[in-house]
Amino acid sequence: MFFLISLLLPIILFIAPTNSHAISTNIDLFNARSSVGKRFAEVYCEAIIEGLDSGFASEYALNNTYLKFVAFPDDEEYLDDLWQFTNTIIAKKCGNFVERKEIKDLEIFFKEEALIASNRELYLPTFENN
Repeated sequence: MFFLISLLLPIILFIAPTNSHAISTNIDLFNARSSVGKRFAEVYCEAIIEGLDSGFASEYALNNTYLKFVAFPDDEEYLDDLWQFTNTIIAKKCGNFVERKEIKDLEIFFKEEALIASNRELYLPTFENN
């Protein structure tokens, strides 16, 4: 019995926290997909279908979603996955209205804005009390 407990205790103490972190990351990605990626794609496609060009549609989507307010993890793979999810929705909803170059430009815009939101203190001016 002592041998069994001494074998299981380290497994529970060291492996369980790692798994909970992985689960937490997956939950965060799921939430980001639904609250940011899906909404961004829907607003972008609405603007494209209404006749706005891709540049204006991307700015419109940025200003009408949470993309510029969410701090994402400092993980390029995370942003790539979020973009792939968003891109898939865009392809389904309005892919026939958007050219390939516009999608590439939108990807750059999307990732840059996500990085700016995550590092907001690097881009905001600082004011010193004199």
